Amino acid sequence: MTHHNARRLRNTFAVLIAIVLSGMAIMTLCGGTAFVIAALLVLAVIKCRLVALDFMGLGQAPAGLRFGLLAWPMMLALLALAKLVMGVVLSA
Repeated sequence: MTHHNARRLRNTFAVLIAIVLSGMAIMTLCGGTAFVIAALLVLAVIKCRLVALDFMGLGQAPAGLRFGLLAWPMMLALLALAKLVMGVVLSA
């Protein structure tokens, strides 16, 4: 690991910590509203991207593998968002 890579990993780790703490703060301050849950799903997809490409070292992997690793959490987040929307629509 070069000095540049170590610095990049530390910076990525700091961003991951900031994302987790901001998600916790948003949930604590605003509660579990639909908008907050959608924002947390977006944060989760961003975290998946950072972990897959930076910590797992797949930034230089073949395009298909990178796409699959990012499409999977995106699909799960979209399904969770669809369930959230259906719950809001049906309860109205």
